[in-house]
Amino acid sequence: MSLAIAQLGAALDRSGPVPLYYQIKQWLTNRIVAGDAPAGTKLPDEFELSETLGVSRGVVRRALTELVYEGLINRRRGRGTFVSPPKTAEGLISGLLGLADDAALRGISVDSKVLALRETPANEVVARSLNLSPGDHVVELERLRSLGGEPHNLVTTYLPALMVPGLVDRDLSGPASLYRILREEYGLPIVASLRRVEAVNAGAREARLLGVRRGAALLVLRQIGYITGRRPIDYFVGCHPGNSTAFEVELPDGRGQASRFEEVPISLSRSKSATNEPATVLQEQST
Repeated sequence: MSLAIAQLGAALDRSGPVPLYYQIKQWLTNRIVAGDAPAGTKLPDEFELSETLGVSRGVVRRALTELVYEGLINRRRGRGTFVSPPKTAEGLISGLLGLADDAALRGISVDSKVLALRETPANEVVARSLNLSPGDHVVELERLRSLGGEPHNLVTTYLPALMVPGLVDRDLSGPASLYRILREEYGLPIVASLRRVEAVNAGAREARLLGVRRGAALLVLRQIGYITGRRPIDYFVGCHPGNSTAFEVELPDGRGQASRFEEVPISLSRSKSATNEPATVLQEQST
């Protein structure tokens, strides 16, 4: 991109009303959106850009900072600034098949690295979410999941141990779909869920596993999944890098027979870094 950036430097309108940082930002945005700078392209550093364009580093820094906020580029500590891949759109409500099956429908490869798979006593939060008593045994499954070779989320799932005998002995790495196993082998299809998204800052471990800097924004998705009879079958907490994931919700117009969604309060456990304000989530209601 060096030659093109040099041309941009010559084309900058230095006497007009449009700020220089905005001209730089828009030019880079157009290049990225047009596909001229594909995902993973490394941008020159601030010093090189300021020298090439003949502007101050403050001007360059502001242009790049706004591109980071808009999710078009990302900074990797010690490595530089890169063009971001398009954000993965997650169905906040309708994705009851699970990530593996949902991604397969989109033609995206999924890989899972199992970090923990064990039977353990439920703490108060997990027990309350699954309608169990504290100390009842649950299966705890922690996985680092990747889409297209890039870290996508760090997710911990809890299931009542009595409902999934033998699950701790299964190989849940690679493209294995937990929800498909529950559905096809245990006869436990998830038919509804309560979900909430909140923003938190990445701790040291999350940052290392997800490939982001410590303190970076994460989107945390919490879910209680239900089988028939409104019985909880899973409680999970998934951490997603905020610069690569967006959650989407389809809102039906109410005139058809599609599922309806409404906002309801829910007392899902909040992380220590979250605020104490009442949570609001979207609830799926089968019609």
